[in-house]
Amino acid sequence: MQVETLLLAIPVIYLALQWSALRRMRDGWRLAATFPVIAMLFALFLFVLGILTNASMAAMWLVLGLPVATLYLLCLLPLHWLVSRD
Repeated sequence: MQVETLLLAIPVIYLALQWSALRRMRDGWRLAATFPVIAMLFALFLFVLGILTNASMAAMWLVLGLPVATLYLLCLLPLHWLVSRD
C-alpha cells in the first residue's frame, strides 16, 4: 500500500472506527470514544472559520487532528475488547 493511498484512507478508517466505537461501547468507554468526535468537530469549526477569514493554514487542524483521532481509536477499541472480555 502506498503512502498516498493510506493518507486517503485515513478519513474512511476514522469514520468506521468512530461509528464502531460509539455503537459498541457503553458508560465510561463511550465517553472516552466521544473525545475524538469533539476534537474533530472543533477542528472542523476552526477549518470553517479559517476559510471564512481567508486564513492560509485553515486545513491544518483537520490534517493534523484526523490521524491523531484515528490512532486514538485504534488504541481504544482493542483496549476495550481486552478489558470487557470477561
